[in-house]
Amino acid sequence: MAQAQVPESIRSAIDRLEIMEVMARYAAAVDARRWELLADVFVLGAVVDFRPNGGARDEYPDIVTYLETALAGFAAYQHYLTNFVTEVHRDEATSRFYVFTQMVTIVDGRDELMSDGGFYDARFVRTPAGWRVQELVAGLVWIDGEFPPDVPMPAWYGVSRDRYRAEPPPTP
Repeated sequence: MAQAQVPESIRSAIDRLEIMEVMARYAAAVDARRWELLADVFVLGAVVDFRPNGGARDEYPDIVTYLETALAGFAAYQHYLTNFVTEVHRDEATSRFYVFTQMVTIVDGRDELMSDGGFYDARFVRTPAGWRVQELVAGLVWIDGEFPPDVPMPAWYGVSRDRYRAEPPPTP
């Protein structure tokens, strides 16, 4: 069946599945520290914003330097992405989805596990190579365990507020 003959509801479902696959590639690339694989996730110049988590905001591919540095204190980590709510409008899409991450540090020769949970807000664009991330904003909601000393804590940590709004921390 030609693409023009595919009912809109089917096309939209396919698009949403392809967007979920892009984010699965993101998680797999980051977890394996295979930064070169992010070329199949982001468009050049995509804005990636980790400021709500206490991190950096930069464009792809420059954000990779931040990821390498921020994650260097962990022996391993694993991202789980769920609860995708995605709106597709022709060749652009927006999505909010949840992230649950397990991270391992080595303390006195043994694994210490810490976890966090939150969401990503993303904008996608359809390219000749398929859907790609144009903007990705992270937002942590909770943390369980000890952060490595060289990883900054989010500004919201220990403060009761609406943690489901992705926004940069207030300027000092």
